[in-house]
Amino acid sequence: MLLESARKFGTPQYLLDLDGLRERAIFFSHTMRHYIPNSEFFYAFKCNDLPLQVKTLKEEGFQADVAGIFELQLALKLGFERILFSGPGKSVEELKLALKKRKQVIVNIDNFDEIHRLKSLAGDRKSGRPLAVGFRLNAETSVDGAWSKFGFELEELKEAVRLVRQCPNLIWSGLHFHCSWNKTPKKYLENIKKIGTYLKENFPVEELRSLRFFDIGGGFYPEDQGIINKGEDKGMLLDILGIRRSSKLKIYEEMNFDPYAFSVTPVEPLENFGRAIASALQEYIFSFNPDIEIYFEPGRFIATHATTILLTVIAIKKNCAIVDAGINMLGDYKFSEYSFAPVVNITRPSTQMRRQVIYGSLCDPADCWGYSYYGEELQKGDTLAVLNQGAYTFCTAWRFIKPIPAYIAASGNRLTIARKAEKFQNRYAGCL
Repeated sequence: MLLESARKFGTPQYLLDLDGLRERAIFFSHTMRHYIPNSEFFYAFKCNDLPLQVKTLKEEGFQADVAGIFELQLALKLGFERILFSGPGKSVEELKLALKKRKQVIVNIDNFDEIHRLKSLAGDRKSGRPLAVGFRLNAETSVDGAWSKFGFELEELKEAVRLVRQCPNLIWSGLHFHCSWNKTPKKYLENIKKIGTYLKENFPVEELRSLRFFDIGGGFYPEDQGIINKGEDKGMLLDILGIRRSSKLKIYEEMNFDPYAFSVTPVEPLENFGRAIASALQEYIFSFNPDIEIYFEPGRFIATHATTILLTVIAIKKNCAIVDAGINMLGDYKFSEYSFAPVVNITRPSTQMRRQVIYGSLCDPADCWGYSYYGEELQKGDTLAVLNQGAYTFCTAWRFIKPIPAYIAASGNRLTIARKAEKFQNRYAGCL
């Protein structure tokens, strides 16, 4: 199917495996519901907002988790019945739309200024159904860390609730926390315990029983994800230590460690997450509200494996190969720094890993797709597959030199264009 898509639509392209996407979504929801029956699932649009992908997940029972005006408009256009709207800096325009669509939208409030802005927009006279709101809690990060920009500190919650109670057009319906890149359930358990304990000590049980949802966010690291060894702990530690290249190579040899080979990142099975989270919820949340719904916001776990990037070798040089697309398809320089994914020569595949630098087509020396690949020796015209590219690539792709390529979707034996490649008129629309 990969070669057929490259032949039919050309390269570069994003290729979405719709059947695989459905399988991952079903696996996640069924696993969590086995341990936590009153669960609901909200797909994080920011991970990959391709409309066909979003619609497919809606068909599998997922609701919408959005973080900006376009995502909110897309969720409304596609007819989602429940939409979680999160983010630390919601605009007046965004909040007005949320209020207008209050039957569908739940706003996870991030800060006090947002409360005041929302109260001002909602008005102080009751006008029909109130807007359901939750509070994002920053329960696990340090005050000077990057994640400190998100949410209320626990000790601020009582005041936040008091302010919302003053507005008849807002109703406190739940709580939200998020922790990222989780390979074990540890952070979820810590947050559930900390928040649950605080709630019991600071709020009357009657009020806690009225809460509708407890949102534990996303952050589930995908199972079976291949990553270059230099991005794993050993390679990163050597880089942090600043060891000279010559010494580093000697140490690599002594450790029998190839920094440019690939390995599968160890992640606990999803069943372990479900079992452990259910146990923590039973002790710290269900004890005061057994009927509360548990919201999950998976993005990366669902999307990562479903998309492959297809490229063509267009030049062979003495020490490298050049392909027909740049890493502007990825949205940042992660491939130049730490996060290389496996590359396979699907024209002439094999299980043998070969060392060769693969550069992209951008006029940028950091435009690198990898240092190694699986398959026979590269030749001009070979088609390469870059695996595990469904999360935070297409949605963050740069407007830089080259067009954003087409997104192709595969289901069964059928290939369709899910999004056309960027054209000149798209790139410069709105410019004088």
